[in-house]
Amino acid sequence: MFAPCATQLLDLAGVGPGERVLDVACGTGIVARRAAARVGAGGVVAGSDVNQGMLEVAAAAATDLPVRIEWHRADATALPLPDGAFDVVCCQQGLQFVPDPPLALREARRVLAPGGRLALAVWRAIDHHPVFAALVRALERHAGLGTAALMRAPFAGPGREELRRLLTETGFDKVRVRIATFPARFPSPEELLRRQAASSPLGAPLTALDEQARRALARELDQTLGEWADDDGIVFPMQTWLATARR
Repeated sequence: MFAPCATQLLDLAGVGPGERVLDVACGTGIVARRAAARVGAGGVVAGSDVNQGMLEVAAAAATDLPVRIEWHRADATALPLPDGAFDVVCCQQGLQFVPDPPLALREARRVLAPGGRLALAVWRAIDHHPVFAALVRALERHAGLGTAALMRAPFAGPGREELRRLLTETGFDKVRVRIATFPARFPSPEELLRRQAASSPLGAPLTALDEQARRALARELDQTLGEWADDDGIVFPMQTWLATARR
C-alpha cells in the first residue's frame, strides 16, 4: 500500500543521482530504499523514526542497494542531523502522528540545504477511504472504540489548506498540494486486517480479542468488503495529499 505512494512522492520531489535524501518518520523504510535506488552510489540516504522496531525492520530490508542507508532513532521534532545536510526531505504518512507538526516542519527545513525540496504525503480524510471506514465501524462493534480510534488516526491529518498554511508559516516557499490516487490490493479482508495490525498499534488490542470476537470481526469484514472483491482478493482506491515545497 505504501510503495505506490512512495514512488509518486519521489517523482514529485524530483530525486535524482548524487542527491542527499532524508526520509523522516520512515517506518519500515520504503521511501528511503526507493530513494537509494535513485541517488545511486554518489548519493546519500538517511532514515529517521522514533520507533526502534520499525528501524530494525527497515535496516533488514535495505540490502543490495547502491548506497548504504544511515538509520537514526529520532523524533521528527528533534533530528540529530546538521543544518543544510540534505537536498530533499520526504515524509510519507508521518506528519499526522507528530504531536507538534510546525516544529517537525521547522526541523525538516533546518536540515535542508538552501533551495532544497520537501515532499510530504498525508492520507485524505477517512470519508475518501470507504474500505477503511468500514473497517473502523467493524472494529467499533467487535474490538471497542479505543481500537477503532487507532485505525482512524492515520486519516485524521491536515487537509489541503491546512498543509499549505503549515508549510507557509514554517518558512517554506513554492508550496503545491496535489491529490494522488492509487489502488491497494490484499489477498483477503483478513489479510488486510493482519497487515494493519502488524504495522500499527492495532496489534496488541486485536491479539487480546477472544476467539468469538475475532470470528465475528472476520465475518463482518468478509460481508462488508465483498463489494471490493475479485478473484484475487480485494482491491480498492487510496487517496493521499502530496505536498511539495522549497526551502
